[in-house]
Amino acid sequence: MKLAIIKPLTGILLLGTILAACTKKYSIEDGYDKPLRPDTTGVGLIDTNMNRIDSSGFPDARKFPGLVSVAEPRLMNASVTLDLNYKLVSPQLRIAAPPGNWFSTGFYAGPGELVKVEIPQGTEGMTVQIGAHTDNINGKMPQLRAGVIVTRQTVLPGTNYIRNIYGGPIYLIPTGPANKQVTVKFSNVCKSPDFILGQSTDAAWKEELKHSQVPVVELRGKRFIITMYRKVLLGLLDKFNAEAVMGKWDEVIEKDYNEWYGLSDNPADPIDQAPGTPHRFVLDVQISLGSGHSGYPCMAYLDWHSDFLDTAMINSGASWGPCHEIGHNHQMITTWSWSGADALTETSNNLFVFKIANRFGRKPPRIYDMDQNFVQPALDFAKKDTASGKSFSTVTDVFQRLIPFVQLYQRYGYDMMGYVCKEARHAERITYIDVVKKDFFYVSASKYAQVDLYPFFKFWGINVSPTARGTVLALGLPVLKEQLWLKDIR
Repeated sequence: MKLAIIKPLTGILLLGTILAACTKKYSIEDGYDKPLRPDTTGVGLIDTNMNRIDSSGFPDARKFPGLVSVAEPRLMNASVTLDLNYKLVSPQLRIAAPPGNWFSTGFYAGPGELVKVEIPQGTEGMTVQIGAHTDNINGKMPQLRAGVIVTRQTVLPGTNYIRNIYGGPIYLIPTGPANKQVTVKFSNVCKSPDFILGQSTDAAWKEELKHSQVPVVELRGKRFIITMYRKVLLGLLDKFNAEAVMGKWDEVIEKDYNEWYGLSDNPADPIDQAPGTPHRFVLDVQISLGSGHSGYPCMAYLDWHSDFLDTAMINSGASWGPCHEIGHNHQMITTWSWSGADALTETSNNLFVFKIANRFGRKPPRIYDMDQNFVQPALDFAKKDTASGKSFSTVTDVFQRLIPFVQLYQRYGYDMMGYVCKEARHAERITYIDVVKKDFFYVSASKYAQVDLYPFFKFWGINVSPTARGTVLALGLPVLKEQLWLKDIR
């Protein structure tokens, strides 16, 4: 009996000796240095002392977006309440880039300063973003700012910490809409002198802007938000009224984009739901592509400020850049806006400029400037005989490719666009085949005009298939008799 007890004890002692022999000796414990080093990346443990500033980004932040003076008050326990009951757009909206769901907080994080974010219980999946200038310009030479200056971090109910070594406006991004309001508390942040349509007055906002040291600010409407550089705005204050400007942009988005596309806030069919969040445009010292580009947000250089702030330019169709990029976001590239050798990539997005100008009884000066003479060479092409075959690709100027569309709108009304786009949203399927897109536009335009527009498309070299031709013939519509393709849109 004693031997039976001794043998297991011997085995246990031997196993303990083996395990002890396998133990490694390191100068750190549990994989973490002691004492803990401050974590400025937002990963792992972090020093929560908000008096400590990571100044490693100061040299770049000084260039852009800018430092924030120590004289600017840092707010503690400042709250913002968000209404998360916004409407999602249908996947069948079928535009290139519908607006996303950044929620402006009205707060700004100083470069390298630790921000405390308190999320209420029951609010899951929220993301905090510091910075609006989302373009990655790594690879650009020379660089006018650091390559990536935006920080994002998922936050949980309770207390969270985040910093961005370059600083920036603070946004909250929910995972999706919810039928509730959420109040989030921030500490160690600056108040951003943002203009908010319906809450701010032009005079009071301009005074606030003059006394603030926050370098980047927003002009916010219901349907459109512009992120601008404070130093540039200060030099333009006597040239615009913020209430008029943002009222105008809300009007343009509502009437010349949403309504023209057949979208509304409370449609009979959810497919025709207008976006429930604002479009955004951010002005930057350097961007990744061109002088401006589409997306969410659209981006452009700082010298575009006047294009947004001059209401007379907007009314006349001269605010080309902003409308051009927002137009890209609205292109229906899977239904009727075709690509290929005769692509509408840089054409169909510019039709909105004509719509805006037409609403105010104007004509876009960039097209109607006789010295640039965009119109006549295209009309000369359309006049040529079709016997030997024609191709719209011969019209290589993207502005000249606008002319057949404007001819149709001037003859049958600008509401033709809304009809075509509504048909496109409700179409049974999408397509990436260019001839099918041309077929769709030909059939839809003919239905709206109640005229078989085949001669018009033939003379413009926009070649459609026999199937589409048969579809329109089956409608029993009269064939176009007038030589609409020769109409001078000027």
